[in-house]
Amino acid sequence: RVKVPDITYYLHDLIQGDYSQELKTQCGDFIVRRADGVFTYQLAMTVDDGESGVNEILRGRDLLSSAPRQIFLFEKFGFNRPEFGHVPLLLDENGERMSKREGKSNMEYIRATFKDPRPIIGMLAFNCGIIEKFEPISLKELIPIFNIDKIKRADIKIDSCNLF
Repeated sequence: RVKVPDITYYLHDLIQGDYSQELKTQCGDFIVRRADGVFTYQLAMTVDDGESGVNEILRGRDLLSSAPRQIFLFEKFGFNRPEFGHVPLLLDENGERMSKREGKSNMEYIRATFKDPRPIIGMLAFNCGIIEKFEPISLKELIPIFNIDKIKRADIKIDSCNLF
């Protein structure tokens, strides 16, 4: 368990904007190694990214609240503080977060059903605001036009039974 100071961490998220968290009152001391000896995500991610020299972290919006704990750990270990960007989540027709492991939104199902990845990439790029109209697109075509400033903040609701 890591004892945290009474401090407020501020960050400007590349997608979600300004975010702050009073570490002691909103989070409290937190575990970095479980009773079974396994290190937690917070510690493993921070050490891996810090040792690797990662300077930008892009991940799901559901992990925004963990960024201040990671900033605290980056500072404690003497690593440079990376920039954070938290993308919107894909939600199913019930408003539940789509999972890479469960149901018709899992990657195994998507790969088996849609042999050509371009329609999926196009659907995601369009719904996130990166391209203006839905059209199949490859990652190679998307890279030169990608602009993080275009990504929407709000979560995206998709009917997982009728992706296209």
